[in-house]
Amino acid sequence: MLDPREPAVENRHTDPVSAITVGALSIIAVALFVAAFLATYTYSTPNVELPLVIAIALLFVVVLGANLLRWTVRHLRPGR
Repeated sequence: MLDPREPAVENRHTDPVSAITVGALSIIAVALFVAAFLATYTYSTPNVELPLVIAIALLFVVVLGANLLRWTVRHLRPGR
């Protein structure tokens, strides 16, 4: 008789920062596409481009900071 098979996927704790990172990077990708579209095909609204690019850059910095903070807490936490 065969032994019962071990589950292929272990029960890991989900990390909310990872989920937020995936969502934010998806938003950034769509916003970059919109910025490229506006820069290429519209000439009547040039003042929209700069705030959009600044918002994209700020969102990326926030995501990067959150992941850096998560990494720091994980590696400096005692009892790891």
